[in-house]
Amino acid sequence: MSRPVLITTTIIAIVLLLATVGLAVFLFIKNQDINEQLQQKTQELLNCQAEECKQCEECKTATTYPIKVYFSKSPESIDDPTKVYGVDRTATTLAVATYAINQLIAGPTADEAKFGYFSDVKVRNDSSICNNNDFKIAVKDTVATLQFCRTFDAIGTMSDARAQEEIKASLLQFPTVKKVVVLSKSGNCQFDLSGLNLCLQ
Repeated sequence: MSRPVLITTTIIAIVLLLATVGLAVFLFIKNQDINEQLQQKTQELLNCQAEECKQCEECKTATTYPIKVYFSKSPESIDDPTKVYGVDRTATTLAVATYAINQLIAGPTADEAKFGYFSDVKVRNDSSICNNNDFKIAVKDTVATLQFCRTFDAIGTMSDARAQEEIKASLLQFPTVKKVVVLSKSGNCQFDLSGLNLCLQ
């Protein structure tokens, strides 16, 4: 083999060797970066799970839950039943929806009443169809169905409209509720004047 050919062959071999080494180094560095990113994502996931777990534990150990109860207010709500106003309450049970409606039936405190707050959600003191309770609530597929277990004390059209808005606002504050259905003691739509039970459609 002539000298020029030998030199050329040697140079090509060196270039190929350097290229191979360079590629190996590049792949090594790239692999390190991928491993670091994977470790970072894994740690972030663990941290997230730990935080969620912590929140769950806090929820389990909590004994009170801040909510709002929506009352009508005089004079604002007298001619406009859609105007309802939230007041703060502290539920002592995880059944916050039931607590909120109980508070509506109980009405505002004496101090709140001085500022014009009032409730049109009232039931008569007749027999209950559900273990002496005033009502029952079931939430399914984001629909909260409230059925009165005693006769609802319907006073008039405007009063009923205000009661409906008070109930809806008090239940729609909860993220699991997107729609509210209110039924009478007999199982019909409480506020449906048509008699067609449109609330069930």
